[in-house]
Amino acid sequence: MLDYEFFYIVSIPIYIFLITFLILRKVDKRRIIIGSIFFFYIIAVIAATIFPIPIQGLQEIWLYMWWNSNNFMPFVSIFDILNNNNLDIFIKIKQVIGNIVLFIPMWFLITLIWKSKNNFKKAMLLGFIATCSIEGFQFMISALLGFNYKITDIDDVILNMLGFIIGFVLHKIFQKSLIRK
Repeated sequence: MLDYEFFYIVSIPIYIFLITFLILRKVDKRRIIIGSIFFFYIIAVIAATIFPIPIQGLQEIWLYMWWNSNNFMPFVSIFDILNNNNLDIFIKIKQVIGNIVLFIPMWFLITLIWKSKNNFKKAMLLGFIATCSIEGFQFMISALLGFNYKITDIDDVILNMLGFIIGFVLHKIFQKSLIRK
C-alpha cells in the first residue's frame, strides 16, 4: 500500500527546494508564507483524495472491486449515501460535507496568490480544472492498477465546486467586513 505518509515525505524536499528558490530570489516574506500555506493545502488535498494507492498483490484486489464503481450520473451517489440506512451518520457527513469543505479554502488561497484570479469566471474555471484533475487522476490510477481503488464520481466534482462557491461567498463577506472597518 502506497500511503499518504510516503507522499508527505516526498513533498518535504520539494518544499525545501521551493522555499530556498524563493528566498534566493528575494521574494517578499508575506508571499512566501502564503505560498507555503497553499503548498501544504494542495499536499493535504492530494493526500486525502489520491492516497492510499493499493499496490499489493492480486489476492487483495477483490476487496476493492466488490464495492467500488465509478459514477458519471449527477447526484446518484449523493442520494445513495444520504438514503443508505446502513451507513453511519459520520460516514455520510464525511462523504458529502467533506467534499464541500475540502475546496472552501482554495478560493481564499487563489485570490491571495494570484490577484488576477479574483475574477469569478477565471477562478471557477481553475477550481473546475482542479477538481476534475483529482477525479481524472483517480480514474487513471484505477486504470493502471486494473481495478477501482477510488471511485471516479461526478458528484465529487459537484460537491467540490459547491465548496469552491461557498469559499467565494465567504471571501466576499470577509472582504466587505474588512472594508467597513
